[in-house]
Amino acid sequence: MSKKIDPKYAADDLPKVKNPFSYLYRTFAKIFVYIFFGLGTLLICLFIFPLLHLFWRDKATFRKNGHYFISCVLGFVCNVMSFLRVSTYEVSDLKALRNLHSCIIVANHPSLLDVIYTFALVRNADCIIRAGLRNSPVAGIVRPLYIANDNDFDVMVAACEKSLKSGDNLIIFPEGTRTPRHGINPYKKGAARIALRTGCNIQPLHIGGGDKYGLGKHDPWYKVHPTHRYHYKFTVLPQITMDKYKDLEPAIAAKHLSDDMRAVIESIND
Repeated sequence: MSKKIDPKYAADDLPKVKNPFSYLYRTFAKIFVYIFFGLGTLLICLFIFPLLHLFWRDKATFRKNGHYFISCVLGFVCNVMSFLRVSTYEVSDLKALRNLHSCIIVANHPSLLDVIYTFALVRNADCIIRAGLRNSPVAGIVRPLYIANDNDFDVMVAACEKSLKSGDNLIIFPEGTRTPRHGINPYKKGAARIALRTGCNIQPLHIGGGDKYGLGKHDPWYKVHPTHRYHYKFTVLPQITMDKYKDLEPAIAAKHLSDDMRAVIESIND
């Protein structure tokens, strides 16, 4: 018996394939990108990062340069996907993203590629990773560069505050999982709590540009959209400052801030 999928993630409204040759090409190109990305990640873990450790011996220096290096590598992956016509992208204000410092970037999360694109666009990007990734094949990359959620909240916030004070930006997807094709998930309050504790501004980012079927939650990994390649449209929205929340009780402030983040991101409808 097949597993029942939440109607929010259902794909029964998809159009039929119009061009079988284009569909097959995009399917094989997508599979190639998976293989290319996997082999590249393995190469970085086994050879490139150990070599870079010889040049950037200080942990703080390695972390900052490592963030920039990963951003450039992911930018190259984005260019490969554009060249292969797997996906394309546009940014409303790339300069603003490149000049961000000490902000918490929050965004909706419609697809697997959101992380790749966002980290490619933001050169000094940090994030909170699942603790299990520190013992995974990509541990050589994530362990020295990113913040694990295996500590208690206060310890994790202290690590976030240290990263933000150094000028890095913290990327968080407040839904905690990929945005469904229909509707949106509730926002978790972690991003709001970290912003309130650190006093850093929130930079909302909307990820749109069309249906991402094949890259969403519950979608078969080998599937692509029946009629078109993936297109990403990144809209940089007005920042949210902490001034209006500083006199509220922490729990109330976190709720109001989470609601405001969601309202700003949902103000874009494409």
